Amino acid sequence: MSIISRSQEPGVRSQEERAGRRPAASGFTLLELIVAFTILSLMAGVVFSSFRLALNSYEKSQERLEFEARRRVLQDLIKRQIGSLYPVRPSASFIDIQQAAAQGQQLPAFTRIPLFHGTPDSVTFATVAPLMLQENPGLTIVRYGLAQDEAGDFFLGALEARYLGMGSFMAMVDAPDGDSLPLIEQVTDLEFIYYGYNPESESYEWANYWTGEEMSAVPQAIKISYDEHHLIVPINANFFGT
Repeated sequence: MSIISRSQEPGVRSQEERAGRRPAASGFTLLELIVAFTILSLMAGVVFSSFRLALNSYEKSQERLEFEARRRVLQDLIKRQIGSLYPVRPSASFIDIQQAAAQGQQLPAFTRIPLFHGTPDSVTFATVAPLMLQENPGLTIVRYGLAQDEAGDFFLGALEARYLGMGSFMAMVDAPDGDSLPLIEQVTDLEFIYYGYNPESESYEWANYWTGEEMSAVPQAIKISYDEHHLIVPINANFFGT
């Protein structure tokens, strides 16, 4: 015979039922779930932001490395081209051509003036190492200077033309129209400086201007200053007029 307690007898209510309360159910309330999801969302946002920041930093560093690698390659090409400068001699000097044209006279005989024209803004010379005309190598006239692309950004650009005599060199000195080959991108300030023997001072020095007409020689080195960088390129060939 089982024994039934008083609380289990029909018609007998427990103390909690008499007080109008029921035993609490186990689980989370809606407010607790909202708080938990909010915290998880904030944590996920922080983690995603950190990951995105790290990814952007990695992409920028890779782009910077690729940019610097490309710049070093182009600098090597500049060194090779300037180092292969050829002091070609025209059949007449600049002054003789101008005077002969103004006076309607014939050009003088052979002279010993090397073709080279350098200013702080640009430099024009003859070389045997073309960059854009490699399919048909030969004596090439090159002009370096500051150029601008379609987006308005400046860069150190190069123009090349096949050497066809004095006229082709003078045309390049006058900055002809054409698409420049970008050698060094993202350049704002550009300056060329030339090192060599100055007959007037009878010493070796750096100069802002250098022309074969005045110096009767090509410089022994060219320094290209762009922004905060400096590139000094020695010239293998040298030439002194008599």
